[in-house]
Amino acid sequence: MHFRKILSAGAIALGLSVGPTMAADNVPFVVRGNTHMLMGVTFDDAAVREILPAGLEPAEGMSGGIQVYNSGGGEGVAAYSRSYAWVDLAGYDSITGSKGRYILWLADTAHAEKMGEIGYITTAGDVSLGETDESLTGVVKVGGAEVWTGSVEAGDCGAGTGSINYHSIPKWADSMAVTQYAFAGKICGAKMTAIEFKVSGDHPLAKLNPQPAGWAEVARDLSFSATPAMPLPKK
Repeated sequence: MHFRKILSAGAIALGLSVGPTMAADNVPFVVRGNTHMLMGVTFDDAAVREILPAGLEPAEGMSGGIQVYNSGGGEGVAAYSRSYAWVDLAGYDSITGSKGRYILWLADTAHAEKMGEIGYITTAGDVSLGETDESLTGVVKVGGAEVWTGSVEAGDCGAGTGSINYHSIPKWADSMAVTQYAFAGKICGAKMTAIEFKVSGDHPLAKLNPQPAGWAEVARDLSFSATPAMPLPKK
């Protein structure tokens, strides 16, 4: 099954005590009622390496993806919509075989600031995912200007589960951290029908120059849990 990845969400304060190396809002969480649209892309080598922290190596072929999703939220987590571009990592596969990921750019309706604290390039945005029959269309706007849009046609669905490792360097840590996500839901085959980026110049997506990689997926009724961003020992 191609759905070897997915997701991300900002850690939300739940009033729990934490150790001195963690931010007060860096806690486990669960969100439910998610619908995701994922499209496989490849990225510009130099642009990816400019963003990746030292110690992380992109997977062969600069593989990754871009997605948009709606989440119903969960206990202490407000409902939100999000879009992000990620690159697959070499050498950090999860226990279920998914490639590790690093988020290269992210837009979020409610938790952009939280995700920025984890160390990613983030922005508040107007993110939407709509559906008509079996066609899904995602649109991302920042400051009223459309950044990217894409559409897929969803196919047959089946039950799917898995886990993914997301690496980062949180602003409150002095070393690499990993957040582990576990998901379960209906995973659907899909066909990409359109993708368009409307950025230029120094915008991260313009420099990354995403190119379609020939696959797409949809996830429905999906739930996922996330650990805290856990600092890794320095080498």
